[in-house]
Amino acid sequence: MTNEFKHYLRKLVILSVFLAIIGTILTFILPKGIITPAMPFILIFFMAHTLVYNNMAVKLIRQNPKKFVNFYMLSTAGRLLVFVLILILYAFLFPKDFKAFTVCFFIFYLIYTFFELSALLPHLRKKNP
Repeated sequence: MTNEFKHYLRKLVILSVFLAIIGTILTFILPKGIITPAMPFILIFFMAHTLVYNNMAVKLIRQNPKKFVNFYMLSTAGRLLVFVLILILYAFLFPKDFKAFTVCFFIFYLIYTFFELSALLPHLRKKNP
């Protein structure tokens, strides 16, 4: 495991623990039903997804940075399709919790997307030999 990956993993874990703490606090503060009971699973899903995606993207940037744009566009479209399918499936399985789940899912999506992009930008800015 490289130092760069360890540093990225450490930042990802810190972000995820921080979000878990905030989510837990909000669960006790906000009225019941505002925070979905599936929040920990959404958090784990996005943490794992971000880790896997970042590894793939960094490897591609190192191998052939010119292909990254195509990879990013295609993977974003594919991921959005998967995310919509997850939301639809959850709506059928748990219709009463769908609104809270969707809001939580969307918030985590935005946070982890911002984190993912901020981690990839330094790799894209590096001068390649």
